[in-house]
Amino acid sequence: MRLSGRKKGRIMGLKDVFQDIADNRIQVTEEQREIAPVKKHDRLFEKSDTAFPYGEVWFRQDDSFEERRQEFHRELAALREKYRPFMADYLPAWKTETEVVELRRFLFRYLRKGEIFTDRNRPDAVWEEVTLPDYRGPAGEDGKWKGYYRTHFACRKTGCEERIILQFQSVDYIARVYVNGCFAGSHEGLFAPFSFDISDFVHPGENNELVVECQNDIPMMGVGDLLDGDKLYAATGPGWDDSETGWHHCPAGAGITGKVTLEYRPCIFLEDVFVCPDIDAGAAQVRVGVRNYTDELQRDYELRLRLLPKNFRGEAIAEYVHPVPYIGVGQNEYRFVIDLKDYRLWEPETPWLYGVLLELSPAGQGGKEAGRESQRVPGREGEEPSFSAITCISRLAETVGIRKFVSDENSTPKGKFFLNNRPIVLRGANEMGHLQQCAMNRDWDLLVDDILIAKMCHMNYYRVTQRPVQREIYDYFDMLGMMHQCDLPLFSFMRRPQFAEGVRQCVEMEHLIRNHPSSVMVTFINEPMTIKKTQDPKSKGSVRSVTKGHRHLMRDELEAFFVAARQAIYTENPGRVIKNAEGDYEPPTVEGMPDFHCYTMWYSHHAMPIGKLLAGYLPAVKSGWMTGCGEYGAEGLDNLHVMKTRYPEAWLEPDEEGHWYPDKIVRAQTHSLQGDWYQEQNTMEDWIRESQRFQAKATTMMTDAFRRRADVIGHTAIHLLIDAWPSGWMKTLVDCEREPKRAYFAYQDSLVPVRMNFYCPRAYVYGGEKVPVEVWLLNDSGQDRELLVQAACGEENFSLTGRVEAASCAFLGTLEVTMPFVEAVTQITVEGCVRDLTEEISGKEYDGETRGQKRSESRLYGEKLGFTVYPAKGRLSPEIFRENTTAKEEDGRVILPLLTADNRETLEKDIERITGEGKTAVLCWGGDKEVSVTVRGERIALKKCQEVFFAAADGDYRQYSMDMLYDGRKGYIDVLAGYCVDTALSGKCRVYTYARNGFEGGRRAKKKLPFVLEMPIGKGTLLAVSLETAGRIGLNANLDALLSGQHEENC
Repeated sequence: MRLSGRKKGRIMGLKDVFQDIADNRIQVTEEQREIAPVKKHDRLFEKSDTAFPYGEVWFRQDDSFEERRQEFHRELAALREKYRPFMADYLPAWKTETEVVELRRFLFRYLRKGEIFTDRNRPDAVWEEVTLPDYRGPAGEDGKWKGYYRTHFACRKTGCEERIILQFQSVDYIARVYVNGCFAGSHEGLFAPFSFDISDFVHPGENNELVVECQNDIPMMGVGDLLDGDKLYAATGPGWDDSETGWHHCPAGAGITGKVTLEYRPCIFLEDVFVCPDIDAGAAQVRVGVRNYTDELQRDYELRLRLLPKNFRGEAIAEYVHPVPYIGVGQNEYRFVIDLKDYRLWEPETPWLYGVLLELSPAGQGGKEAGRESQRVPGREGEEPSFSAITCISRLAETVGIRKFVSDENSTPKGKFFLNNRPIVLRGANEMGHLQQCAMNRDWDLLVDDILIAKMCHMNYYRVTQRPVQREIYDYFDMLGMMHQCDLPLFSFMRRPQFAEGVRQCVEMEHLIRNHPSSVMVTFINEPMTIKKTQDPKSKGSVRSVTKGHRHLMRDELEAFFVAARQAIYTENPGRVIKNAEGDYEPPTVEGMPDFHCYTMWYSHHAMPIGKLLAGYLPAVKSGWMTGCGEYGAEGLDNLHVMKTRYPEAWLEPDEEGHWYPDKIVRAQTHSLQGDWYQEQNTMEDWIRESQRFQAKATTMMTDAFRRRADVIGHTAIHLLIDAWPSGWMKTLVDCEREPKRAYFAYQDSLVPVRMNFYCPRAYVYGGEKVPVEVWLLNDSGQDRELLVQAACGEENFSLTGRVEAASCAFLGTLEVTMPFVEAVTQITVEGCVRDLTEEISGKEYDGETRGQKRSESRLYGEKLGFTVYPAKGRLSPEIFRENTTAKEEDGRVILPLLTADNRETLEKDIERITGEGKTAVLCWGGDKEVSVTVRGERIALKKCQEVFFAAADGDYRQYSMDMLYDGRKGYIDVLAGYCVDTALSGKCRVYTYARNGFEGGRRAKKKLPFVLEMPIGKGTLLAVSLETAGRIGLNANLDALLSGQHEENC
């Protein structure tokens, strides 16, 4: 269904729901305070006579983007060969006694409003030919619709011990199934397999009709503030190929998304098997599901089990025969414990797998081809026979892995992860649609690549975001050693009438994933929102109490849902690790570990201001527990080839001045949010380059910050890794054609398992200063490490040795860097590298995890930290801004005391005098942002705007690089400005941010909001500056230079 121009326009005009969500703030209570930085000791790096080993070191900043893109494809090819053996299948042939026929070709049409099933063949209906799987819109406010899928199929004649089963892998969302006009059954949910026995509805021959009524609904998350529905759907799905409605942000479409098969099953059918290993006891609990399709009790069967290596050659590690005295009508589950011997553990680097071969047969006939005749079985002496015996054999083959994954709630803090009894930290990415598209297209080679692209980036897990997916994806995770987190499809809210349905779908979710060793954790809801009245009637909680409170669960009721869901999952898998909520905006959840989301380098201040995050602070979550950051990242535009070959022409058109802007890209955020972080560009190529450079910068800074808090952050996932469609979620690090952006390599470098890391909040310094640089040890490996860090700056060499625990971090010490005295602005670099001494000290074999991005090369990981050093003579003193001081004049520029209500009249006179003399007056504001001055009859005031850490600039002012300034009062980077200059006087906007709410005339450039406004007054100039100065003067040499008018060549 293509949307009309009116509806397309309505989609383009929708508010940015994800930016709106990011405007939420994590609720802080008396009990839950933000987490303070790690307390640091006073160890200093020692000067060393040993020269820095430049010949052995690989610096992550040195290789060019193009060089690394070429290396990317070579590495991927090598990794395919490395993991090819793990995809082998050495299991013996195992005939399952089930004949399977897949149904792929269907006709489809949408239902008219009020149409009923008996109208399905009306003569005016127009049907569309489709091949399954099929996923489609509309979504959004038009997302409540119904459609028919229809096909005809042949059936053969069946024996008395067979049943004809119609099996669905998945239908999104509600399926009502009709066979030859008879209602066979229904199912709700978008991910789970389901089936119906249609034996009584079909007849031998070609002309059996199957009609699936597919019903979509608006998700519980809703569209806008008021419109919502009953669909358990979050914000992730496969999408469809429509640039207006299907590419972006995983629209909530519907359809038959998995296989549909006709299966001839034995009446007593082995449905599934679950092997739950206990590596500490050398045993496993086995649960076997048996379906009795007859109407009678069955008796005297047995289960025979063999557990054999699957992707390597070897002997069986378990064989067992379990008696089955009774099989009740319908579903049955049998449990028993088996001993395991000489087994290999499933690990991410060595994902060894086993196959369970199961056989169900009459007692004493296991392993034989039993006859296919029913026989009457006599009762016990004195009893009448009460059941029949089915002598057919049912067989099942299933893949399993042997591993142990736990969240230790006895650790300090609670919730430390362990894999096979070794500590582990999860580093990964979110996934939205690209893996599902691979499975739907049956492109298994691309699916393999998508998993290996993650492994190549040092990732060990995917958060398969906000929905369970096709089984084939989990199968490849198992084979390739990629752990994953599985989410129930809930976002923000839970509808009251769907409480029980949500619990039921939790059972289906666990049943789908429980056999997969790659499956390590589940969650129930993404970003739950506060529905609570506050003193502020305009607060989001207060508004939602009116718009959502009458329809959705309150937080205490949501906690009750968590309890019920946990218990339901326990019945399926008692060992499952559970995290109640992803990105919780109203912590803490009562039970289990917390999680937060942090887009603070895209949505400014989200969760935690970037300066505080870099300094080691973390949001208020749940005291005494490890936590996770399940989403973070920033947008980087698609690579040029995707834009040129896949984008609609309208998106590529320049404006009337010949400049290109990304504002036409549907639902992209770059044009509205970029101004908080980097300068607007004029060409498509420049926009791509600068957006990707910023994305790489944000990726590095935030990933390193999280790794420096591995003492309490046990898992992180960037949002996202690979795009499913052009411009789908441009926060991805790899585009839909599997070409990496710059941020992919930034992430790859930041995730080197064992490395060192520099941190210093100051970048613009003065010659002669002694600047402290923190040096951290980052250890994502499973063993404790003894590491030597060597550092160099100019001719000086330093070193320090320290120990870091497994899956953790450690503050090694402070490197005091004395900046050289300079006559002009100079770039200075501090270089460091890390050498693993663990092998030398313990004698254990070195595993190479401290090596750089090219793990095959014996090179040390290196890192560089740059400083811009200014001549000391240009340093300003904070004293110049005191109210009782006189104005400071230098080279015809006069810096006035900070404007206050008390000195306003005096400064107005000073401005007239100074500008009348042909000089430049520099006016800055103090803490009172309401005060204004009047010059030449016009008011000059400040106006509130978004708080930013970056300011754009024009002309010579770009040399000052207003980005990430240090606040000495707080000890970390803080806001650059949050007010712009507002006046009717004409002037030039020199330093500025951008308005988010529209463009100027026919130009698509955004309006500039001045932080530094240069106005001609009389013979001179007035420079009105709204940049923050408190705590920054004298500590940020670039800000000092801007205020005093020093140019780089004259500094």
